[in-house]
Amino acid sequence: MPRKKRSGRSKRDIVLDAAVELLLVNGYDGTSMDAVAALAGVSKTTVYAHFADKLELFKAVLHYGARELGQHLSELKERDALSEGSAEDRLVSALIAASQAGSGSQAIAYFRVMIAEANRRREILDAFGTFAAEMPEVSDIVSIIAELLVDYGSECGFTLDRPDAHAAMLLRMTASGIEFDQLISDFQLSDELLESHVEYITRVFLRGLRPTASEPAVALPPGYDYPWGPALA
Repeated sequence: MPRKKRSGRSKRDIVLDAAVELLLVNGYDGTSMDAVAALAGVSKTTVYAHFADKLELFKAVLHYGARELGQHLSELKERDALSEGSAEDRLVSALIAASQAGSGSQAIAYFRVMIAEANRRREILDAFGTFAAEMPEVSDIVSIIAELLVDYGSECGFTLDRPDAHAAMLLRMTASGIEFDQLISDFQLSDELLESHVEYITRVFLRGLRPTASEPAVALPPGYDYPWGPALA
């Protein structure tokens, strides 16, 4: 059924809404420009007036998803929990927020499409490059976590080597681990489970960073290049 048009929304936005809905369910090959036009309640000519071809529309949908994620992550900077309490508690709060942003049903649907369309990885990687330039808050999450890790080191009396690399690693262990479980199964994640999972991993990770009287902290191996994936690069 065609979507009901909401007053004040441009035709481009209406077309994009329809494309998001169809692409997240049917994937790239299973979505036609005709179907997008029909669901949007506009002519096919109107669709092509805003998007030259299906690949451009696909990139716009990916951009739409990244923008939503970026909005969630930008809210981290405004949270009182990131300015009050110990660095360890602030880290837990930041990582819970990041995990919540990346594990919502809409975010998981986007990840599934990106995995399914791996044969178009060049276009997807190019789109990610655009996201990084236009939405610095997506990459800022690594900087936020890195700064909190530095604060943790200061509170505990040691200097952390390569905080950005450690921040990316911690994000992969918390947020990305949850996302992977949801991607490969029908795993239902409660808020309580997410929070306890993130808190436990974060506190164990921090104990490994902190040197003791008997032995030094575990260090990154020489030449260890992390992160190696595009999402957190």
